[in-house]
Amino acid sequence: MELITYKTIYPRAWLSLLCMLVIEAILFRDGIYDKNGIPKYSLIVILTFILGYIIFLIWRLFFTKPSITLESNHVISMKHQRYDASQIECIYMNYRRIGIKLYGKRLVRMDLSFYFRRGQESAGVEAVHEWAARNDKEIKHKFFQTLA
Repeated sequence: MELITYKTIYPRAWLSLLCMLVIEAILFRDGIYDKNGIPKYSLIVILTFILGYIIFLIWRLFFTKPSITLESNHVISMKHQRYDASQIECIYMNYRRIGIKLYGKRLVRMDLSFYFRRGQESAGVEAVHEWAARNDKEIKHKFFQTLA
């Protein structure tokens, strides 16, 4: 049994982190100068949720080691779930982002959407092409959406 594991990066994690930091800063600035009352306390609740999401993103970026494993007839996702080749409809490629679409689903699952790390990018893309050819899966070069 052939076992190939590649390190991956969560798509758009840095962009999400940057956007959340900007939103947090703008809302915090507005919240400091706002008068007391329901709007101020609702803003504090929103800021707390955004801060929690920022902490989650930082933990996800720096303290997890996501990877994707391509075996002979199945894939092991970043959440360590195994998907047989018979469950996979096609593989999407959009620039450097790769998504594996399952049968019966309109969107690509988040744990099956990834980028390869820079050092493994060309070897990883080549391995995906080989895996798709070996399992008779179509590779579509187009935009795709993900489902959390």
